[in-house]
Amino acid sequence: MAAWKNATESPMRGVVGRAGTTSAFDLARWTPSDATAEFVEHFWSVSWDLRGQAPFDSAVITFPSLHLTHEWGSDGARHGFSLPNTLVHGVVEHVFRTTISERGAVVGARFRPGGFTARFDRDAAALTGRVQPADDELFGMPMHLDDNIESAATTFDDAIAAGARKPDSTYVALTVLVDRIRDDDTLHRVDQVMTHSPWSARTTQRVFRRYVGVPVKWVLCRYRLQHAALEIETDPSLDFADLAVRLGWYDQAHFINDFRSMLGCTPVEYATRYGKENDLNGPS
Repeated sequence: MAAWKNATESPMRGVVGRAGTTSAFDLARWTPSDATAEFVEHFWSVSWDLRGQAPFDSAVITFPSLHLTHEWGSDGARHGFSLPNTLVHGVVEHVFRTTISERGAVVGARFRPGGFTARFDRDAAALTGRVQPADDELFGMPMHLDDNIESAATTFDDAIAAGARKPDSTYVALTVLVDRIRDDDTLHRVDQVMTHSPWSARTTQRVFRRYVGVPVKWVLCRYRLQHAALEIETDPSLDFADLAVRLGWYDQAHFINDFRSMLGCTPVEYATRYGKENDLNGPS
């Protein structure tokens, strides 16, 4: 399993205050096999040992992706389900917040936007905002995973690749479009995205809801907000008005409203808590 583990204490896109969390948990990521990589962006694991210490609150500005996880530990239950358990996580519309305590671990597969639907023919919109146990029909058979990161990851990889159909043409075209939304910083509005879509506006929205689980506007805004949060953590001299304009907000007020809606704080408050010049001890 070729992985990086705690490769950097620098800010990471999507992980709130990562520079202050390295003492609380170990984070690793690694690439899937070639067959699985058609559907899965990467595998990841988080492990911690907080016995005798206070619980730790963690937050992630989530991507437009579904996750499949196997979770275990001495903390008893997570997401309302007993441990150990194998869970499907739909797209989280706001910020994913969780409290870790005692000793535990999670190994997961982060699917490419649309990848879960392309692999399992499940409606992503029906899973948005939800966490539920993986049913036996997902892989066509009961799934047993060991409470071990490397073993569970290998089982996941093999099971996702086994019996997988060739990615359908809709998913292939969707991947190109979502990658463009993620990487093209000139795309600020939904109508600009539609000029690059191979489908009509109505069909594009329908494809996003079924495959990704959220509408085009959400995906566009989420990538911009991730970018904004990363810049705020990285650059202590950042001009927020300039940032808002560069990332396509109409004005700074709209940027502040969207940021607060997602993270529950203003950009200035976020900078005070997680900015590079601060001595961070992690989110509370």
